[in-house]
Amino acid sequence: MTTSRQDAWSADEDLLLAELVLSHIRGGSTQLKAFEEAGKKLKRTAAACGFRWNSNIRKQYKEEINQAKKARKQLKMGEAPATTTDSQEMENNQLAQQPSSTILANATSLLGEIEKELAELDSYKTENKRLKEEIRNLEALNVTANEKVKEVVEKYQQLKKDYHSLMYLLDKARKIADEFTEESAGKQVEVK
Repeated sequence: MTTSRQDAWSADEDLLLAELVLSHIRGGSTQLKAFEEAGKKLKRTAAACGFRWNSNIRKQYKEEINQAKKARKQLKMGEAPATTTDSQEMENNQLAQQPSSTILANATSLLGEIEKELAELDSYKTENKRLKEEIRNLEALNVTANEKVKEVVEKYQQLKKDYHSLMYLLDKARKIADEFTEESAGKQVEVK
């Protein structure tokens, strides 16, 4: 019993990869760009797409590759491509089959979505301005607070100096008092 890999390629993924590579060839782009685009759409790496194309799919699309190269050459020379591919024909048929009202409805819907996104973008801009103003206000408050902290630190340093001076004076006064007390005690002993 064989088990399939979780990352095995499906026929749909192979088809999408082939269509992307062929359209890039037709448009004069590189296969590497096609692999990058396919990687994004298929949620795979560009390297994995390139490997799959070169190892499996390319062999099956030799004729289509030649047609795409001819189309690219004609495009470079400014000529309209002589033949259309199956995918191009399908797109053209789908567009021709859609009634103009459907196309108009799709366009209107798309414009509505664009308007919503623009309105959302405007609200983001407004919010951004408000946040920038708030940041400026907070920065001004921060400067004021830092100045006050600096003042308090300076006052603290001055009080600390004054405290040490006071302690020095108290120690000196205590020593003088002790000396005076010792002298007074010594004189009283002599008097007796």
